[in-house]
Amino acid sequence: MRSWIWAALGLVMTATPAAAREACAARPPAQAITMPSANMQSDLVTLISLGPALSDKALQRKALLKAKPRCDEPGLETGGATYMLFETTAASPILVARTASPDAPIFFVAPFADMTAAVMAEIEKRPVPPAKASYVLSVSTKTGASALRLYPAVPDNATFKTDIAAALQGRLPPLVSRDERTKGVQVNVQADAYEGPKSTPGATPLPGSGPGLPAVSATPQNQSFREQPDGGALHQASGFTCPAAIDGFKRDRLTVYDAAQGGRDVSCGYASSPATATATLYLTKLPAQYTLTRVFDIYVEQAKAHTPSVGDAADPYPASEGGPRRQGRFWRDKEGRNEGLWLMQIGPWFAKLRVTYSDADVATVHRLAADLLGAIDAQVKPPTV
Repeated sequence: MRSWIWAALGLVMTATPAAAREACAARPPAQAITMPSANMQSDLVTLISLGPALSDKALQRKALLKAKPRCDEPGLETGGATYMLFETTAASPILVARTASPDAPIFFVAPFADMTAAVMAEIEKRPVPPAKASYVLSVSTKTGASALRLYPAVPDNATFKTDIAAALQGRLPPLVSRDERTKGVQVNVQADAYEGPKSTPGATPLPGSGPGLPAVSATPQNQSFREQPDGGALHQASGFTCPAAIDGFKRDRLTVYDAAQGGRDVSCGYASSPATATATLYLTKLPAQYTLTRVFDIYVEQAKAHTPSVGDAADPYPASEGGPRRQGRFWRDKEGRNEGLWLMQIGPWFAKLRVTYSDADVATVHRLAADLLGAIDAQVKPPTV
């Protein structure tokens, strides 16, 4: 008799699906945080705060594919794909939306340590308010991840689905992006979004298009750069020519982050041969309130969020050697490479030279920095009025 009862109970338990989950409780509507806002300084701190979040191990693609549902939400069908939405069992990410395909984009909402309130309070000399969580909607693909939208609270299901659909249709340009190959993090909201009625808030547009990713090419492809007879690329807004080759480095890319706004934010990328060192020269025009020290501190914090430091490294071209006025900071990354940057200012123009190199490349990087920064000092002229 007892064995019959246990057998019956076993049948009942077998008939109950192990994967059955309850529906998630409804969440109150969450209004998205406007970005960019009217305060560039505040926005920059917020966007820099997103770098470590996108690099969090729990938010990498492999972890997102393994995220376990705690409860289910109404799904989403868009663009021929069916997305399953659920709350997770982990503290981060909180929400996940994914399809049955391991190659499809994965959307997720996660909390992040927003430093904005604390930093702005310190700058404005007022008491630091209590820390509060902010939340970011991001998308993970096989090539990297991007932060798309910010919220003051975990978004409700309707908002989550609406924003996913908008992202899949290209209507949510990335605020911050992380490249899976290089592990680099890039802020996509540019200074020109804050400089008057001609600017269109959002990520940098491609030439002749709406908001999108920066325009990248090996040779000049729009009015921001003009090709020179010797192969150099003249950046007309600043007057600087990015050489085709210099000190064993060959230029392999020109990036225009604000093609529709006259080239006030561009970069020239270089690689050594053999490819043991890389360098990227950024030229950015910023409003008058930005000083060399202030911008340098922001850039160093941002760079270390992309490639964390495991120890200090010597500056291969220290200011004590003379040359253009500049600031530099260098460190070792977990791969044993040297990382760092120099920053110099000429009027409203800031020139940042970001380098990654091995110990064997120190002398080569020294020559590159001396020649390239010296050329900037000679060619870029501050406004005369």
